[in-house]
Amino acid sequence: NLLLPDGVPPERQWARFYVKIYRAEGLPRMNTSIMANVKKALIGDNKDLVDPYVQVAFAGQKGKTSIQKSSYEPLWNEQIIFTEMFPPLCKRIKIQIRDSDKVNDVAIGTHFIDLRKISNEG
Repeated sequence: NLLLPDGVPPERQWARFYVKIYRAEGLPRMNTSIMANVKKALIGDNKDLVDPYVQVAFAGQKGKTSIQKSSYEPLWNEQIIFTEMFPPLCKRIKIQIRDSDKVNDVAIGTHFIDLRKISNEG
C-alpha cells in the first residue's frame, strides 16, 4: 500500500482507544446567546451560565460527553471509545471543552495530545 508511511506494517490490527474525561476546573463565566442577553435585560438575571461538555476528535471520528447544566466545575467521569487500526496514522487527539447553546455552541478551550509523547516506542 503506497499510502502507508515507512515503518507501518501493511497488516494492522484493530484497536480500541479509550479517552477518559474526569472533570474540568476554572471555566470562565460566559454566555453570549441572544436569549441570555434578553433575560438579563428583562429580569436582571446576571448569571453567566456555562453548560459545558467535552468533544474529542481522533482519526476522523468525534465523540462527546454529556452536557453539565450551569456548572463551572463539571464532573463527568465518562469515557469515549474510538476504534481504529493500530498503529494509528493520526498522531494527535483533539480535546475541546464547549459551551452548549441552542443556537451555536462555543469553544471554551482546546488542547491537543500528541500520541508520540505518551506512546511506547514499540
